[in-house]
Amino acid sequence: MPDGHLRIARFVSLGASICISLACGTNYVYSAYAPQLAARLHLTATESNLIGTFGNLGMYLSGIPIGILVDTKGPRLPVLFGAAALLIGYYPMYLAMEGGKGSTNIFALCFFSTLTGVGSCSSFGGAMKAAALNFPQNRGTATALPLAAFGLSAFFFSFISSWLFPGNTSDFLLVLCLATSSIVFVSFFFLRVIPVLGAYSAVPPRGMPGNNRLRRTKSGKGRHSPVMNSYAEPGTSTTSRDTVVVVANPDPMPDEGSSFLTKSSSSGGSEEDQVDTESNCGQVFGNSDIHHGHHIDIRGWALTRKPEFWLLFLLLGLLTGTGLMTINNIGHSVQALWAKFAPDKHPDFVQGQQSMHVSILSLCSFCGRMVSGVSSDIMCRKYGLQRLWLIVSSASIFSLAQLCALTVGNPNWLWLVSSLSGLGYGVLFGVYPTIISEEFGLHGLSQNWGTMTVSAVISGQIFSLFYGKYVYDDHSIITPEGSRECNLGLECYRNSYWITLGAALLGLVTALGTIQGHRRRSGYASISTHSA
Repeated sequence: MPDGHLRIARFVSLGASICISLACGTNYVYSAYAPQLAARLHLTATESNLIGTFGNLGMYLSGIPIGILVDTKGPRLPVLFGAAALLIGYYPMYLAMEGGKGSTNIFALCFFSTLTGVGSCSSFGGAMKAAALNFPQNRGTATALPLAAFGLSAFFFSFISSWLFPGNTSDFLLVLCLATSSIVFVSFFFLRVIPVLGAYSAVPPRGMPGNNRLRRTKSGKGRHSPVMNSYAEPGTSTTSRDTVVVVANPDPMPDEGSSFLTKSSSSGGSEEDQVDTESNCGQVFGNSDIHHGHHIDIRGWALTRKPEFWLLFLLLGLLTGTGLMTINNIGHSVQALWAKFAPDKHPDFVQGQQSMHVSILSLCSFCGRMVSGVSSDIMCRKYGLQRLWLIVSSASIFSLAQLCALTVGNPNWLWLVSSLSGLGYGVLFGVYPTIISEEFGLHGLSQNWGTMTVSAVISGQIFSLFYGKYVYDDHSIITPEGSRECNLGLECYRNSYWITLGAALLGLVTALGTIQGHRRRSGYASISTHSA
């Protein structure tokens, strides 16, 4: 197949990854309909938070088994499974909204919410893996696109719902049910892993069982080799439907500085120079395997024996939990502020405000993911800076968001909280998967990322339940209709943001300390090299 056709096939597959990701971020739209669902079923804020938390549990706890499935069987099977899980998860929630109080118990709602999270994780994991494999030289940019679409998902579905079914939560849930599963199912047929000519070999040499390390081939070898060193996922056949096998290699390997849309005609330097660039800016801690021309492949239990894994695990948990508390509860915050500021406002107006803030969160998350993913490649290759500086930026934005949440009592200014929270969350997730892939290896990315996001489950559940059970419910009253509401404005939830402010500041200090530690190690390594 000509290289031009391969290039088109990669972009078609990338388009499918983006569409799939757009359908997979709907867990973050929960706060747009959570208050109405709670009022319809007479749920407390704690119970409402529990449903949202189980959605996050499904998304993040399934990351490890789904990651293993993606890494061993390829991206397409998990995508198909995800489409089915999204359909089965959202439809009973729609029926519960239609049936009202007593139609579905809280345990069933939590189970179906979990299914929506599992479906999102499965489809998104396959889409991300396909994007990373199709553009290995520009992983930051390639993965930023589906990551950005994932962040845009809440805005996309909120906009469709408010446009077609304003104020109708039941129809909104029906849209989520049908649209998410349909988009993923149709995109499944266009998703492929197209091998990159002469970039890496993921197939262990014969006679070396159990060797999972990736081997970078020399540019010259790739040019004259009769058979291309293609991407073949561990545990899959190189002639599977997920991978197109092509012979001949008319082009040299693109250099590390080649852009996402164009390729260089020649390598900008020796392989060792390129590898040194990666190790200086790509890895947080550095690994000697990189300097020997290897891409490391650390996964499974080996991951937990690495101190750097636990540091990155802690850092992600602190910042993700901070963002998830606002994402899951912005609807309750909107209700609390408007109940005090203008209690005569019609419920449809308040629901419109909830959708607006979900859209702001989603749009800012989209922008953060795009800027983070693309700028991380520029920072790394052009300026030799660590990608971790973007985590410092994320922690700083989160800190500012928490300060705003502690002080904004006028609902007209609540956009400061939602926009900064979305931006910080987007910057964080736009670069973190790339950091993980460069620190522990590309071909174990799905399961390693799944393992890493367990931290989001822990911190997200702690912070969200603290908001609901120990703060919001304590300030709420039960209305004659049996629903709960809080009319105290900012006092309904302010105390919960003191906790997340501390978490964001701790994350900022941790990221800065990690960067400083890397600089010291790099300095010692440079002195040792010159002495030798």
